Amino acid sequence: MEFAVPMGILVAVLAWIIATYFKLNHLRHAARDAWQRWGEATRRRNSCLLELSVHLSEFLPREDVLPRRIKRLTDDTQRVLSLFPEPPSNDELRHLSHAERKLRNIVIGTVQSMENNAGMSTDTEFIELMNRVSLSLFRQDETTLLYNTRARVYNVALESPGAQWVAELFGFSALHPIA
Repeated sequence: MEFAVPMGILVAVLAWIIATYFKLNHLRHAARDAWQRWGEATRRRNSCLLELSVHLSEFLPREDVLPRRIKRLTDDTQRVLSLFPEPPSNDELRHLSHAERKLRNIVIGTVQSMENNAGMSTDTEFIELMNRVSLSLFRQDETTLLYNTRARVYNVALESPGAQWVAELFGFSALHPIA
């Protein structure tokens, strides 16, 4: 009987550690899955943007750098995705977010240019391509929201006092959102 109480406490602590570990592992896996989805949406978006850069070359003067900038920025995001099959550290995400913002601004500027350019605004193939780019951006936004939400839920779970100890013990670390 003298060992029953300490043994009960030990079993309760072990059960709590195991439950916390599995909860954190499940949340981390869900965030990683969302990262994979984001990567797939970004690859599809990049494919559309590379096609857009080729098509823009037909409308813009040869010295215009816009098609090359689109290609360079999509190559940057592809490189980050190939290097990080799982969510990267904050430094890499900052670089990726910067490239993503630039690409988004370029697409917005292209839409505005398209409206002012008679050749672009009447080219049905170009309009269809811009629609595909817009749809791919929308899908990427959806997966960005999904990843950021799951990363936030995981990070909140990591912040609870007991989970911090389990996280340190088993190597769980915070995930950074995509800005």
